[in-house]
Amino acid sequence: MPGEIAITLQDVSKMYRLFASKGHRLREALHPFRRTYHRQFWALRNITLQIARGHTVGILGLNGSGKSTLLQIIASVLQPTSGTVEVVGRVAALLELGAGFNPELTGRENVFLNGTIMGLSRQEILPRLEAVQAFADIGEFFDQPVRTYSSGMFMRLAFATAIHVDPDILIIDEALSVGDAKFQEKCFRKFREFQEAGKSILFVTHDRSAIPRYCNMGILLHQGELVEVGEPGHVAELYGEILAFGRLRRAGAPSPGREDDGLRPPDPGAHRTKGQAPDPEGVRRPAFVRSFLDGAPPEDHCQQNPTYNKYEHRFGNGHAAIVDYLIAYGDMPNPTSVYAGGTVDIYTKVLFRQEVASPIAGIIIKNKEGVIGYGVNTEWMKERVGPGRAGKVHCYRFSVQLNLCPGDWFIDMAIAESSTDMCDNRGALAHVYLMEQERQFVGLARLDAQFEELGGIP
Repeated sequence: MPGEIAITLQDVSKMYRLFASKGHRLREALHPFRRTYHRQFWALRNITLQIARGHTVGILGLNGSGKSTLLQIIASVLQPTSGTVEVVGRVAALLELGAGFNPELTGRENVFLNGTIMGLSRQEILPRLEAVQAFADIGEFFDQPVRTYSSGMFMRLAFATAIHVDPDILIIDEALSVGDAKFQEKCFRKFREFQEAGKSILFVTHDRSAIPRYCNMGILLHQGELVEVGEPGHVAELYGEILAFGRLRRAGAPSPGREDDGLRPPDPGAHRTKGQAPDPEGVRRPAFVRSFLDGAPPEDHCQQNPTYNKYEHRFGNGHAAIVDYLIAYGDMPNPTSVYAGGTVDIYTKVLFRQEVASPIAGIIIKNKEGVIGYGVNTEWMKERVGPGRAGKVHCYRFSVQLNLCPGDWFIDMAIAESSTDMCDNRGALAHVYLMEQERQFVGLARLDAQFEELGGIP
């Protein structure tokens, strides 16, 4: 029944012995006084966790954080160094591509092999065989040796086999990243069927948007330790912090921009702090914005920003250079996560190395595939920008409402002296993750469609 505990881990740790060479491993095994030649590596430390039946659990963490080790322990592939594990029900696990498949056997024969490993008899497997074949959808390769399969075919057959042995707990370790989009959609549809049937699902992913979308529980691991267990959106935000900083700045604290209910974006006017003196434009700005505007660094400070993307693409004639930027979201400076539909102020500092009579400032917001969601510049906006003086730093601001779909977005920032002469274009300079709002939609942009029921026609 839903609410029953399916998986219990109590103080689970896993330690590996790492040797500098094979010779050191042999020396330790044969040393008469048991001299130690290894160093200890703790893949997991003191993991205490309960997962209720019927929950879909997404597990996030950097590479090497212990995600795969945790799943392997739950699936009984590995034994913990210390601690106890209790799993109630049949477990089907896709821990690595093709694991448990004999490459010399055909796909059909491997279905029987895996079903037997899961505890099914041949008579129980036979009526499921047609469904496995249909779901995998690999055509005539179903009766060919598995060694002839592509990685996508491996995954299709493995997933189809795992779900049709009727497990109580389904464990998937990043295997779905191999499949095409259509097959992934079919897999996640099967997830929903499993949820409705009261089964448990655990899956590892690096896709933050998948956690709030498909899960009712999120787990965050970092350096072998359990950082957070709870609401999926919050866990995805914390993972974004680790991606940006390599650590959590405020572990366990509410994420930036969250109201008390944990669902609302910040008040667009929240940064109009009472009692602040107006800036020269007559607009009250947070202290961190005033601090940014007051400084005028002659050198490049962009790499110090937590949203900075080290894989940026930069080009231009060098007559002017973008030397710093700030993204303001309510009271939060440089957030790594923003709610879709939220408004951000994008500030840039430009150092002019030569006189530029009529500078043109611009931004482009694009997804990880390079598809542009929105782009604009001051020339298109009919905004007159004052001349850039050689040796001077000028500041500019774009205010943008991010009516885009949830996911990873990158911001280009540019300064030009004409529509054909670029001074400095920093492509994908900043990286921001858009979190899902309560109003769901599909596509790149949120157009805020309105609906009205007009009643029946006589």
